[in-house]
Amino acid sequence: MPNLASYSVLNARVNKYKSDYSLDKLGSAFEWVCLETIVSLNSTEIDEALVDDGGDGGIDAIHIIDTNVHVFTCTYAETFENASRNFPQNKLDNLVVTIQKIFSKDLKQTDVNSALWDKVKDIWSLLSVGTATLHFYICSNKNKPTQQAVQRFEGSLKPYHFVQFKYFDLEDIVAAILREQHHPVNGVVTFIGRNHFEKSDGPLKAVVATISAKDLVDLITDPNNNDLINEHIFNDNVRIDLGLKNPINKGIKESALSEKNYEFWYLNNGIMLVCDRCDYVPYTASPKATLTNVQIVNGGQTSRTLFHAYKEDSARVSIADLLVRIVETKDRSISERISETANRQTPVKTRDLHANDWIQRKLEQDFLSLGYFYERKKNQHSDKPTDKRLDAELIAQLSLAYYSNMPSEARNSKSIVFGDEYSTIFNEDSVTASRLLFPYLLYKPLEIQKRAIQSKKRRRIPVPEKEAFMSLATFHILNTMKLVAEHENFDLSDDSKRTEAFEISVELVWDVVQSEMAKRGDLYTHDRFFKEKSTNKLISDHVKHND
Repeated sequence: MPNLASYSVLNARVNKYKSDYSLDKLGSAFEWVCLETIVSLNSTEIDEALVDDGGDGGIDAIHIIDTNVHVFTCTYAETFENASRNFPQNKLDNLVVTIQKIFSKDLKQTDVNSALWDKVKDIWSLLSVGTATLHFYICSNKNKPTQQAVQRFEGSLKPYHFVQFKYFDLEDIVAAILREQHHPVNGVVTFIGRNHFEKSDGPLKAVVATISAKDLVDLITDPNNNDLINEHIFNDNVRIDLGLKNPINKGIKESALSEKNYEFWYLNNGIMLVCDRCDYVPYTASPKATLTNVQIVNGGQTSRTLFHAYKEDSARVSIADLLVRIVETKDRSISERISETANRQTPVKTRDLHANDWIQRKLEQDFLSLGYFYERKKNQHSDKPTDKRLDAELIAQLSLAYYSNMPSEARNSKSIVFGDEYSTIFNEDSVTASRLLFPYLLYKPLEIQKRAIQSKKRRRIPVPEKEAFMSLATFHILNTMKLVAEHENFDLSDDSKRTEAFEISVELVWDVVQSEMAKRGDLYTHDRFFKEKSTNKLISDHVKHND
């Protein structure tokens, strides 16, 4: 059941977003919160994903990445009294009808708003070349749908095979918001027997030991709810939860629940923890170790999977043992390096991995001198004015699109900005806040125009095709402005030349769009075209040969 404290936390966030992003309704602000918190979209991606505003068929947002279609339906109770109700079944029924029409191709353009119609065409285009996995997110600050409503909803969509369902109520969303903040975790584990080894070097101390799976489960269990994992213990772990359907995690679970789970210690790599203090009595049998401010920096999948296996068969899992390595240090820089290197055994290329890099900290200070708040971490400066906050991910995407001439990759493969392209974008010999700020200032008017176009589409206001394509081509128009400036010897710091470059760029990109629409016919969609790597060259060549 919802409680007033949780309701107030979420309501404060929703009201802030309504103000920050100049939204008309609290329900719209709630959708922003869900898209940002649950699937980590930035503001420009959220604008593109939203389809809610009449004629939405029960769908509030659709985000397509590769072959994954993320479908959101949300409802928001504006009073605490209404939060005690369940997610409305009629909205789920409406969503089912729309999905069925999409898959049977019975949906007509007049049935839905333009923003949703664009997404429908993208889905059809995706299905024309293969399969797609649909991820349904049912989000509300109310209670989850009733069990009967869930069975009816999932039963109606199961025939489409590649479908997944996730339900978020008030407590789930608040928990996700609170995970963004750090909360110290303390715990106790028992080293089994005398088979533990300690090593010390200056300020560092490490212990290698064997502990029981039950001790690990107890360590990661939420102190307020035994059925939940205390997510705070994974704050320094850059890996996401891959879930029990992941083949590796399935294997971990099967090993822990098998009759031969005494083999678990030998088959599993174990886990690695970092803590401020690890206190135990040495040279004793099975000493208890008290861990202060502990974080699991490697082995998150093992930990989570054992937790779920324990809930399934506690007696069986309790007799399994696993290897643990504990590093004691209060030096945060060392702790960060341990987390980074431990998780690079299999590369993890995320924003979080680089958030504390020296160059990121330097840029934060550099931007501050220019009057901007650079967010190395998501929502790092949420208390500052929205127009002065710069999201590191978006800044990196713009740099990739503008300086590296990779707008399609910036739009469709944003993970590479903190992965393969990180050292190029954040090259310490050349990157400065001023250099990164320049494409952002060029892009800002495009973002405003994009929001206006998407808003018209959602409200069923006719948008000419020549204008409609721009909302999905912002990164390409930005890059084309640079190419035009180079070709025409324009100074983009000059307002008049900037405007001229923008107008020329829109025309040039539109030329290419028209050509591709004619070639591809019904298979063409703006979303797909502006995600293809080949689009970069098509536009670049057109600029070069345009005289």
